Amino acid sequence: MTELNVPDADVKAVWDHFDHVEPGIRRRIAVQDPAIKEYLDGMLARIAGHRGVEHPYLNAYRTTRLTPEQERLMYSECHYFFRYLPFYITGMAIKTRDEMILREIILNVADEVGGDPTHSTLFARFLARIGIDKEHLDHYKPLEVTTRLNDGIRILYTESPINKALGALYADETMSSIMVSKINDGLGNQGYDKDMRHFWQLHIDVEVGHSNSVFNAIAPYVGSPAARAEFEEGAFEFLGLVERYWDGVQRLVGLEA
Repeated sequence: MTELNVPDADVKAVWDHFDHVEPGIRRRIAVQDPAIKEYLDGMLARIAGHRGVEHPYLNAYRTTRLTPEQERLMYSECHYFFRYLPFYITGMAIKTRDEMILREIILNVADEVGGDPTHSTLFARFLARIGIDKEHLDHYKPLEVTTRLNDGIRILYTESPINKALGALYADETMSSIMVSKINDGLGNQGYDKDMRHFWQLHIDVEVGHSNSVFNAIAPYVGSPAARAEFEEGAFEFLGLVERYWDGVQRLVGLEA
């Protein structure tokens, strides 16, 4: 686990963004115990400050243009990172009999697959527009670290106790809201217009809503030290997988940070 030091002003800005969302984005429930909100806000800040989120590769990508081959490698790996996540999240439902948790899981997955086109279809269209088609992906062998990331997330979501699984998902959705913003900036720096970047721009706010859904699901259950320990174990295990993933992508792409 690699946590970075984050200035207090930046920490406050992190959870303020999740407290005040655009219309149509999932909102946090009111929590009666201020200590619970303080804890979950603190976890947001710890997640946002982790090296897996503030990764040197992502920060360099925001302002460094890639060659077409570098871009092809980066987004081929992203495909193998993202492709099964909604299925894994759905698998969490078998771990609970709490309808609040079930509802929040369903709301997150419905955002991804409930519309027409689905978000995976939007991502496939984006890939095709930058020259990455299905035939290429079918024959592409992802990095071992990407395979470990995918398997690790599957285990966290489908084989872990629900508190640990929700910790991983809280980290996932919070991380994703920041990651997609950095990638959107990088694509803008590459010269791609808003239409080309639609998938990424869409997810900047969507992922904030998804993080808020996990906040709603876990808030009643993180009052005890034991529950918090499980929750944090899931969050930082997930972030460690992501940190190693971006380390691998950085080496593959050859982008100096």
